Amino acid sequence: MQRLNVRFFSLIGITMCLLYACGSDAVFNKSVAISNRSWKDNFRPTFKVQITDTLSNHDFILTIRTTVDYAYSNLWLYLTINGPMGKSSRLPLEIVTADPTGKWTGDKSGSLVSFSKLFIHDKFPKKGTYTLSFEQATTQKSLPEVVDVTLDVYTVENKQ
Repeated sequence: MQRLNVRFFSLIGITMCLLYACGSDAVFNKSVAISNRSWKDNFRPTFKVQITDTLSNHDFILTIRTTVDYAYSNLWLYLTINGPMGKSSRLPLEIVTADPTGKWTGDKSGSLVSFSKLFIHDKFPKKGTYTLSFEQATTQKSLPEVVDVTLDVYTVENKQ
């Protein structure tokens, strides 16, 4: 029961952040299609985001769309961030695609399901170009039924 409460409040928090981000200034939006709906292990969707505001927080939201034939309850990714100061970070990300009963956790529309994840809510230390790349982190050479990857970045006004 406690695990259900944690998931419920986490979902509420993410939803509030997404709704809040919708009222903020979008600074970036780009989608990359996955060829033949099969994400190969050597394909890395890459996004170059220009950050000009170092005083405000930014929300980075990753959206992945799959078909309803996606066979797994999660999708593991590696995120690599290269900043203007020459530093690089590599982080694992998990997107939960189905609950324990098999029900989709994302928004289903026809034969597609969209899964969004807020993965950064922070200020950036330096103006410049930040390059983000995503790679599927499964043991498979190709992850079937993944349609596209979208990155949205919003500037979040600091309310004092």
